[in-house]
This record gives sequence, structure tokens and C-alpha cells, in this order.
Amino acid sequence: MNLTKDGLTIFNARYALRDDLGQVVETPEQAVIRISRAAASAEKDRQEHWAAEFGRLIGELWFIPSTPIWANMGKPSSMQQPAACFVLRIEDNLESMYQTLLESALIAKYGGGLGYNFSEIRPKGDIIHSTKGRASGPVELIRLYNCSAAMIAQGGIRRGAYMGILDCSHPDIIEFIECKLRGELDNFNLSVGITDLFMHTLARDGDWTLSYRGEARGAIPARQLWDQIVESAWSCGEPGLIFLDHIAAGNPIPGEVLNATNPCGEQPLSPGESCLLGSINLARMMDTARSGIHWERLAHTARSAVRFLDNLIDVGEYPFAFIKNRTMASRKIGVGILGLHDLLIKMGLAYDSEEGRCESARLMAFIAEQVEGATAELGKEKGNFPLWGRSSFSILRQPRRNASCLTIAPTGTISLLAGVEGYGIEPMFAVAYRKTYLQEGRPHRLNVFSPLFMAACEKQGVASSALHEAANRGTCQEVKGIPADLQRLFKGAREIDAGDHLAMQVALQKWVDNAISKTINLPASTTAGTISALYRRAWQEGLKGITVFREGSRAGIIEIGR
Repeated sequence: MNLTKDGLTIFNARYALRDDLGQVVETPEQAVIRISRAAASAEKDRQEHWAAEFGRLIGELWFIPSTPIWANMGKPSSMQQPAACFVLRIEDNLESMYQTLLESALIAKYGGGLGYNFSEIRPKGDIIHSTKGRASGPVELIRLYNCSAAMIAQGGIRRGAYMGILDCSHPDIIEFIECKLRGELDNFNLSVGITDLFMHTLARDGDWTLSYRGEARGAIPARQLWDQIVESAWSCGEPGLIFLDHIAAGNPIPGEVLNATNPCGEQPLSPGESCLLGSINLARMMDTARSGIHWERLAHTARSAVRFLDNLIDVGEYPFAFIKNRTMASRKIGVGILGLHDLLIKMGLAYDSEEGRCESARLMAFIAEQVEGATAELGKEKGNFPLWGRSSFSILRQPRRNASCLTIAPTGTISLLAGVEGYGIEPMFAVAYRKTYLQEGRPHRLNVFSPLFMAACEKQGVASSALHEAANRGTCQEVKGIPADLQRLFKGAREIDAGDHLAMQVALQKWVDNAISKTINLPASTTAGTISALYRRAWQEGLKGITVFREGSRAGIIEIGR
């Protein structure tokens, strides 16, 4: 593997096998062999062939598995837990609340991110008939889960990460919206579950009924609730929105509940399900000889990625039997992408251009075609997923190994491993920045100066003084001596218009059967009205969720410039 210095640092910190003294005893090449053999062991025939095939994909950095696969699979004396995403149900009783808390702790221990919909929890102040006491409500329960997450290191590499969703009709929705304003719940991402009915009520400026288990508990103007969501998002970046009806419309198994996602919102799952993730490295899909995309390599990578992830469902170990049963029943996987911006730069296309979006959509459509073909072929070879007969695929008698197949994750850590500058579908953050990450509980800093930018400047003979200024400022915009075409290509996330951020997500969501993790980065001067318009447009365009971040609204781990 040809890892960068930062990539090797990340590998040693988070993925490498260690001895009893905590010393690294594995090279990246050995880790590739380890996880490739683990995936190939699911094959009845030609295991060596598939181990070599998977090893080539990963070793060439064409396909990057998610963190739990690197951290767990093939390691002796370790739970072979490959899934990145889990959703659990919390029922409205003390036993369920604490049983789910225990299950969450053990899942997080082995690198799984968790999501919950807390709407089953009775509102704060309701009578508890068995004790005649008063209910604490969903927000207090979220605080309990947040405290637990702070104590757990996922696979020894990071703190637990959770997603909390509350439906917009729950009587405690205002408290839920406002709880992040006090700086609470560092281990939770929060999203409001929005329905089409609410959006229609908002459009006609009507009153919105709050209810619990079908019983009306009052009403407030829909605009008041909407404004509070927007004001909180403006102030601290949360809550995001999850569009429940859009998720339900894409549910491959309509009879299954689908109202929650993993922590970053890209993977809707039914309670008890888990999902395995991995990403195609688009930065390695450039055909330099023809100055275009290497379509054959991309097709081969996408199809092999499906088999790799599907195999790990069979050889993986699960923290609880009910998760194994639910995961095996639907066999959901998430093939995604990273390095999109890197590829666009190499092709001379600006991220925020119509041409850039069209090429990105063409890429995603091609990947979707290959992935759909691969899961159909696996369905014929190995059998359809067990719930196929209840799925939308059975109506047309379409063979299918996996209930869902495409997911675009944020890919923060594995993007560093791959040495790419565009995480997931995000644009590069800046041409120069400093990022802090935790290693064995201690903060470490990465200093990044875009290699793509430096190479482009060297090719065009840009003076070192201009490079120095761009590095210090963290941007090449309006830097004297930087050519206009480079300024156009090398816009960072905060320099791209919010509408163009959203347009890229819309362009790709059409080809993704699960969802997309995407942050709409906004300058500090952004108004609440702009966020409101973005949230409305996201619903109108059929997105499954949206998250925004206004610069300066909360402390971050990335500093612009050097």
C-alpha cells in the first residue's frame, strides 16, 4: 500500500494489530491480507482467488472498507464485528430503556455507530401508572445515553457516536430542539423527524397538532415550530432534519419500520438491523492516458465491493442474536464513494459548476448500475436475502442478494487513510488547515496543505510567495499570483455557495437507495432565513435528510490555514 505519512499515522493509531503491550505489530499490507482473507472465507470455492482479488482492490486503494472492518476483522481474540451502522428500538418502559443502553454500550465498544427514534417515549410529566410518578421524557433519556457514550471508546479508537431522532408531532419536540443550545449532548447528533403533512401544514401557515400514541396534546403554529428548528440550527448546527416520508417511500421492505438512521444520517435501518460500509476511491479512478474516467476499473471495483461486503455479513460476529437475525434477514450493505472532489479537480471541473454536478451524477448512475447488477448476480448465485418475498423486488421477480446497496458516508478517517482531500461527496475543506484527532485518548494534530493544489501550482509555475500566502490564509481565493482557473477549481467547503452544496447532494441522491451524509457549510454571515430556505428546498427535492453548519456556531476540530 502506498500510504501517505498521515495515512500511516492513522493506520497505526486506529487499525493496526497490537501486542499485549500495545505495540503495533502489523503493517498496512498485512492488514489488507487479514481483512481480505476474512471476507474470502465466506466463499465455498476459490477462496484464494477472492482473497487475492479483494486484496488487490484494497491494496491499490481503489476500495476502502469502513473503520470496524479494519479494526476488527481477522484479528485474533477480537469480536469479528464488521458493521458500521446500527439502529435500536427503545420502548417506553424502564427495562427496555436500560436493556437498550447495555446493548448500545457493547455495540459501540466494537466500533458501531447507533441511531434511535425516541418518539415512543412518553412526554415529560406524564403519569407512570405503575409507580404514580412522573415521566422524565425523551430528552432526559437522551442525556443518560449521552453519558454512557462518553465512557465508551469504540474499538479503543474513538468515543461512542449516536443519532437521536424525535418526530415533529411529539409533545416534547420544543425541548428536544433546544437542548443542544446549552452545549449538551456532545456524543449525539440530533434530527427532527419531519413528515410531509407537517410541511404541507407549514406551507398553508396552519396549526400543528402535538400528539402521543394518537392522543392530541395541544397545538402550536407550524411556523413557530419551524422557526425554532431553524434558529437552533443557525445557533449550533443542530437539529438536522430527517424526512420520514421520503425514507418510507424508499423502504425496500415496506412492512418493516424505517424511522431512524445511523449517527451521520446516511443509513436508514429498521430496529435491530446493522449495515456494512465501504467506499470506492474516485481519486484512483482517473485514466491518465485518456484524461478521463477509467470505467473498466470503476465497474470492476464496484462489483467486487458488493461481494466483499456481502461476504462479511456471513463471517461477521454480532453482539446479540437478534441483531444477527435482523441483519441476515435483509443483508443491507452500503457501497459509497470518497474523493469525488479530487477526481473533479483532476478532470478540470469545478465542484460548484453544472458540469461538475452532471459528471458526478453520471458517475453515481454508473456505480449504481454496477452495484445493482452485482447484487442481482449474487442473488442468483447464493440466494436472495430472506425477506425478499416481502420486498418490492419480489413483485417484479428481480433477484437480489441485498435489500439495499448504496450509501454515501462521511468517510473522515478512511479518507485520511486513502490520502484523498474530498471526504465522501464533500468538497475539500480548505487548501490548508489543521485538524485535531484523538490517539489513545490524547489529541494529535495533522497539518494539511493540499497536495493537489501544490501540484497544480507547480505545473503552472506559481511563485512561492503566492503559495505561502495561500497556505497561511487557508484559501487561494483572491491571492495575487494564483491563476483564475486554479481559484475556480480549488474552492474549499466554506467558499462554495450553499445552494451548490445542496445541488450536489440532490444530483447524487437520485442514484443512492439509502441516503447521503452531507454537511451544507455556511459562512458566519448566513441568516436564519437562508437556512429555512435550504431546509424547505431539501424536502422539495426529495432528499432523505439535511444537515447544516454555520461557521463559528460551535467550536470545531479544524482550523483554517497553517
